[in-house]
Amino acid sequence: MAETDILVTRETKRSYGLVRGSIAILCLGLPFLGRQRIQVTTERVIIESGFLTKVRDDVEVFRIRDVVTTQPLWHRLLGIGDVIIKATEGRTEERHTLRGVPDPIAVAEAIRQAWNQAARPRSATNIDG
Repeated sequence: MAETDILVTRETKRSYGLVRGSIAILCLGLPFLGRQRIQVTTERVIIESGFLTKVRDDVEVFRIRDVVTTQPLWHRLLGIGDVIIKATEGRTEERHTLRGVPDPIAVAEAIRQAWNQAARPRSATNIDG
């Protein structure tokens, strides 16, 4: 079965906060070029970030153990939040934080949906001879 996209989104500009965002605009002029790009497929969650140095982190869906969303009051008013993906690699736990994601509940649900599809056993073909 081919890998298909379930969700593609980006970290929002508003996640920097009012004060930090204003300072970044005044000092740098280009504060949002290194935002995260999040892609949820049927097989993995792809997190890309960086401007000068690009970083790509692939989290295989079958390794995900928990998805947590956090939304402080300021983020709830803006409709954004953080999504924390907890995955296992061998015996160690990895944490991947997606910061300032628009509609974090929908992103968490998309990840959960991909995990459920990966966790279901594939239907075996009946061979009657």
